[in-house]
Amino acid sequence: MKREYALLLQKYFETRFELIDQELKNALTFEDKYATELKKAIYEAVIPGGKRWRPLLLLSMFEMLTGFKKHRAFPDALKSSVAIELLHNGAIVHDDLPSVMNRTKRRGQPALHIKYGNAIAILAADALYSLAYEIISELKNPEQSLEAIRILSNATKSYGMIGGQVVALSSRHKVMKINTLNYIDMKKVGSLLQAAADIACLLSRADEETHQVMRAYALNLGIAYQMIEDIEADYSRGSEGLDEEYVPVSKASYTALLGFDKARKTVENMLADSAKMLKPYPNNSVLLEFVTMIKERLP
Repeated sequence: MKREYALLLQKYFETRFELIDQELKNALTFEDKYATELKKAIYEAVIPGGKRWRPLLLLSMFEMLTGFKKHRAFPDALKSSVAIELLHNGAIVHDDLPSVMNRTKRRGQPALHIKYGNAIAILAADALYSLAYEIISELKNPEQSLEAIRILSNATKSYGMIGGQVVALSSRHKVMKINTLNYIDMKKVGSLLQAAADIACLLSRADEETHQVMRAYALNLGIAYQMIEDIEADYSRGSEGLDEEYVPVSKASYTALLGFDKARKTVENMLADSAKMLKPYPNNSVLLEFVTMIKERLP
């Protein structure tokens, strides 16, 4: 029974991943008159992509809230998930620039600015932002479309994702405090995840209590995921495994500020809280699987 259940979940994620990827490819198919180099850069910024868990979260949450039944708003949920992913990838391109985080690699390949130069990379990221808003403006219900635009604007502007990046940049040569790090990740990581929850609740017409629970769940997942990335990135494994001493390589991380054990325990507690939030909701297995997948990455 457990194996059948696991296979059903796997099939669900595979089919939704394929839907999202196909919609992304459709959105990134431009007319020939588009500048060829820019067109290639835009496409390569998104395809092939990462885990797509932001759009997957939006779709999964929408389907849970509508009972996993065929719903007239599903095409709009799919469009919205694509818009979220385009914004995320645009932000990544900006984040990798030499004047920001100065990353030369992304997903095992040269960062976009390395391959195409800074100017094309910046323009490609800007184009992804514009395309995201174009797609979200095309939802069937004009009122929901306008509200979704507002949600994405709030997620990205100066007190959202962009604001988090500014604080991160201004804190690079200062002693990082845990509250500052929390703020950065709430904005840089949490804003788009909460936007995904906002739009899922908007399209499913969820009540306000459910809306707030879904926002808290999404934020918890995002912060827990970021903390695990810190644990993985900031500590080098000893030759004999996890019992060996870990050596932090960054002072601006949860592991450096809290220590390995406390950071790990915090992640465990956050994921446990996320699972508890979902208990009142039927059909919660897919959202619970997000908790499990993140927990499995914890060293």
